[in-house]
Order: sequence, then structure tokens, then C-alpha cells
Amino acid sequence: MSANPQYPLHPWRLDTNNRYRDAVKVVMDLSTASLIVPIFFLRDILRIPKDQALSEVLNCKVYGSWISLALAIVLGFVFYYCSAKWVRLAWGKDAGLFGIKTNERVVETWLEVSFWGTVAAFLVGISLILWFVVTFKAGS
Repeated sequence: MSANPQYPLHPWRLDTNNRYRDAVKVVMDLSTASLIVPIFFLRDILRIPKDQALSEVLNCKVYGSWISLALAIVLGFVFYYCSAKWVRLAWGKDAGLFGIKTNERVVETWLEVSFWGTVAAFLVGISLILWFVVTFKAGS
């Protein structure tokens, strides 16, 4: 590809990409912060004693939420990686994904999958935390 180094081939892509990156950053930040919600709920709201192991009161909802939230964070990193490749393509440069030369269609597909995967994993994680908090019964 040949491009004028002063101007991107597709300037609108850079602006749009920045907006998506901002959205993914918010979801990743919320996912990271949400990882501690069950612990905060148990220790600070329900006052589970510090000497009692939380593993005694945590259940599959919490573990599932942690997996989903961690997946949201990982997919967010994939989005950021692909986003950098998208910027290279917008400037008319060659790009590769994981060492394999790629094209705009492939990068755009990865961006879509990782963006919506990040959002979906976050929503599942938050839903599982809410389900845990709403249905939690001490001693169960």
C-alpha cells in the first residue's frame, strides 16, 4: 500500500476507532472493579468474619462471574491489539495479526468479535454477581 505519510487513507476510521476504544476502556475498568464486589459484599455488607474463609460461602455464581469478567478483560486486550492494527491499516501500512499478514476485513472481524465479546462477558459477569447478591442466604 502506498500512502501520504502526512494524512491517513481513512481518517474517519481513526475517530471511530477512538470512540470504540473509549467504550472498551470503560467496560474493562468496570470489569476489573467488579471482581471485588462479591468480597466487598460478604466482608463489608454481611460482615462475614475475617477468620472465616470466603471459599465456604462463595458459589458457582461468583466463580462464573470472575471467569466472565476476566474474559471481558482479555477480550478487551484483544480489541486493543486489533485496534492498533486497524490504525496501521488506516494509515496505509501493512498489518499482521499474531505475526500473520492480514487485511482490513479480518481485522474488522476481530474488532467486532472482541468488542461485542467484551460487552457480553461483562454483562454475564455482572448478572451473575447480582444473582449471587440477591439470592445469597447466610449459612448456605
